[in-house]
Amino acid sequence: MNKKWVLIILCLWAFIRLSFAEDIQITKIEANHDRGFDYLDIHTTGYVKAKGLLLENQLLIEFPNTQISKAIEISKRKSERIKTISAKQLGEKTAQIVIELKKDIDYEIVNVFGRNKSVVEICDRIDYAERLMAAWEKANLKKKAPALKPYKYAIKDKAEKLPLQGKVIVIDPGHGGLDPGAFSRSGIPEKHLTLQTARKMASLLNSAGATVYLTRNQDRTVSIKDIVGFANEVKADIFISIHYNFTNKKEVSGTETYYYNRNSRSLARIMHQTFINGIKRKDRGLRRGMFYTIHHAHMPAILVEPLYISNPEEEKLACSANFQNEIAKDIVRGVEAYFRSQGH
Repeated sequence: MNKKWVLIILCLWAFIRLSFAEDIQITKIEANHDRGFDYLDIHTTGYVKAKGLLLENQLLIEFPNTQISKAIEISKRKSERIKTISAKQLGEKTAQIVIELKKDIDYEIVNVFGRNKSVVEICDRIDYAERLMAAWEKANLKKKAPALKPYKYAIKDKAEKLPLQGKVIVIDPGHGGLDPGAFSRSGIPEKHLTLQTARKMASLLNSAGATVYLTRNQDRTVSIKDIVGFANEVKADIFISIHYNFTNKKEVSGTETYYYNRNSRSLARIMHQTFINGIKRKDRGLRRGMFYTIHHAHMPAILVEPLYISNPEEEKLACSANFQNEIAKDIVRGVEAYFRSQGH
């Protein structure tokens, strides 16, 4: 028998073995504290690539193709960050660890190959970039701006039914004109990046059937009061404000999604999860923030911060047309998933 057939038979044997193998189980969760960090060692009967999702005061860790052992052991210890730890089964194929939190946190997951465990590292939130946003909003509300000049992407008549047909979406490219927003490490103003990305978002949403308005389609100074007033006036189905994040700590990176009103949480959660699964940057959480536009909007409204332009790697991504396209594609996926979840 030649080597080619031996290799084929070995591959088939491995495939059959994996197909009929028992599901991996989570057997133990150990809570530890070391050098100011909380750690969870989650032991499994085989290697699993766990994924996390930070949703306000909950951290969810999902294990695909995994079951919770009936004899699972969960050790607990005193923590300033962790309130409770529990495990539950999501259907037959996904196990979920639910960590209820006492305060804002950042986290990392290390899936240890060969040792059949995942380590969740939890620390205090590294940075509060939303404070910079709150300060900017306070200044914006005090200043006058020229009349808003929204730009409309009207839907063309098409024979086929499109997924977002009949929907009205308002997109706000953050900052503009005399307000540059933050500057990237190489000096590129946030206002240019948000407009570039917003145009790509609007084009794709329009192609999916939505009537889309950009609150600005050029480098214009705008008032956030006028922005939210316009969204309410046209009775938009959803409102999305696009920004890029900034902090003085260049090591900080990742994706944040903000909402305020309770009718916006479903959209925000779906969009945040879509971003985490899509552009695959560090998960910095779904967060509730009282920013003016998402607070005063009458419709589901979110503010998205896909990247930190103060981070050298993410600055390059934010300036990349290809990566901006990826962000726009994730926005469309998230919007379509949201309307499906609403039965529309």
